[in-house]
Amino acid sequence: MIKGVIFDIDGTLLDSMPLWNNLGERYLQKLGFTKEETEGLSQRISAIPFVEGIRYIKKAYTLNLAEERIREQLQEMIAKAYCDEVVLKAGVKEYLQFLKERGIPCILATAGDASLAAAALKRLKVWEEFQGLLLCEEFNTSKREAKIYQLAMERLSLSKPEEVLVCEDVLHAIKSAKQAGFQVCGILDEANREDWEKIQEVADITAKDFYELVYFFLTATEKVPWKKIGTLYKKSPLKKLRKFKKVP
Repeated sequence: MIKGVIFDIDGTLLDSMPLWNNLGERYLQKLGFTKEETEGLSQRISAIPFVEGIRYIKKAYTLNLAEERIREQLQEMIAKAYCDEVVLKAGVKEYLQFLKERGIPCILATAGDASLAAAALKRLKVWEEFQGLLLCEEFNTSKREAKIYQLAMERLSLSKPEEVLVCEDVLHAIKSAKQAGFQVCGILDEANREDWEKIQEVADITAKDFYELVYFFLTATEKVPWKKIGTLYKKSPLKKLRKFKKVP
């Protein structure tokens, strides 16, 4: 039985990954570097916290700028999008309402920029649904290990990983959570399509959007008949749902 849910933000709750893809390359190209010189940068820094990525860029490209100034310039490039443009993944509000109705607490865990994520979630009116946000940078960790999920679980006053669901979109994060004993849901994103087959192998369940997750828990764990689901969620695309992997 799920007693708590830990959510990643970028690429999981927010459809924001297109903004982050090639951000480093675009930033450096504004400074005068060529496409050839910056090729592959996003792949090299995708798995590390934002602040470590800044250090990497500064060192690898010998930038004569303070790390704080680099951070400011990068944030300027994406702040407007988070404040005005980024949207939620399909079904997020419905899934959060589903959890709220059942008294299941939720918390956020991210390796991204907390201030930008918070701005977007507040604008989209879902910030109040979470019991906090844990930032990898604050705990000197990354999602290549399970520390951030363990801390988030403790923040929810829970102690058994098998009773906590982690929703993630990145393969290495999914592996970390799964190896630590958490139940894991892999969320499809444009940025993880190359890893999708592997994600489906590792995760307990996978979903193309959060409507699918609502459907899964209603049918697999609560045994709600299809006709009743159709009545409850008339405006959602539930008719297009596929079969799911079974949660152990």
